[in-house]
Amino acid sequence: MLTVASPVVELRLAAHGELLSLAKLVAQDLAVSAAFGADEAEDLRLAVDEAVAAQARRADDGAVVECAFRCAGRMTVTVATTSSWAFPPGPDEVGWHILRALTDSLDAWTEPAPGADGWRLCVEFAKDPYAR
Repeated sequence: MLTVASPVVELRLAAHGELLSLAKLVAQDLAVSAAFGADEAEDLRLAVDEAVAAQARRADDGAVVECAFRCAGRMTVTVATTSSWAFPPGPDEVGWHILRALTDSLDAWTEPAPGADGWRLCVEFAKDPYAR
């Protein structure tokens, strides 16, 4: 079981590539390793898939999608990319409602892209393990 001292698992993938599906596999594997139930692991896999797809659609050419996975009782996932478009996913999109249904907390924000023109778009969500 992962503990509070567990490191952050980071994954960087080309924003427009066939490898984006690796993010959901990593999420599911980490959830299972952290003793999340099968349903919870599937929720995390689906949430990561939705967040990665939403960010990839917004990403500039040549950008990467960055995923950070942290588990300290709950699994927290941050998905970010760089874009000239200043708006992260939000409540006016179907994908946002999917993420809201699959997770226990959800947030999105925009910040200036470090060292470049444009924006860094971030989505973060968390999933708590079901009480056993």
